[in-house]
Amino acid sequence: MVILHGVSKHYPQRRRPALDDVSLHVPPGQFLFLTGPSGAGKTTFLRLLFGAALPSAGTIRVGGADLGRLSPRQIPRLRRKLGVIFQDFKLMPRLSVFENVALALRVAGVKSRDLVERVERALRQVGLDHLAEAQADSLSGGEQQRAAIARALAHQPALILADEPSGNLDPRNALEVMKLLVAAHARGATVILATHDPALLDMVHGARVAKLEAGRLEES
Repeated sequence: MVILHGVSKHYPQRRRPALDDVSLHVPPGQFLFLTGPSGAGKTTFLRLLFGAALPSAGTIRVGGADLGRLSPRQIPRLRRKLGVIFQDFKLMPRLSVFENVALALRVAGVKSRDLVERVERALRQVGLDHLAEAQADSLSGGEQQRAAIARALAHQPALILADEPSGNLDPRNALEVMKLLVAAHARGATVILATHDPALLDMVHGARVAKLEAGRLEES
């Protein structure tokens, strides 16, 4: 599902690389926790996986595609197969919750006849069906995160990338978010979850843990 070989990422304004010679194989159906302190390179790692940045060295394959060989036109096609959950939600604030999820499905190529049913099902799964018509920026932080998860999961992606999905949430909402990701994993999705919270690691039985420290990767 995901293969990195000798991947490094350098930014001109930084003396040390954000990632330094990282190699990793994540097979289909695995739940991987990517741990490490703030600034360790977790967000950079995830950005490379969905084509938001290019590696300075090394190769990355996601779902069989070599990201280094994809043209700019092919990157959106890759992203349609992924579910990406950002720490800052990235919802369209003036659109309703329903419209935010529907927009992601339209981009993924879901036909109109299936779209309403899929949006409604996704919102039921995250407990937001009663807020479908609410404007996104009127939601609480926990509700916005659940809306972002509904958007990411609505098209049933094979690979879910989650960047600190519980980082802005209280413990109760953090637990609800983890339940949703565990349920998606149980349905067959591969999940890569970046977190600095060690309390999350015991919530997924049999999960794999890899640690980033100053751009270097270590298996736990």
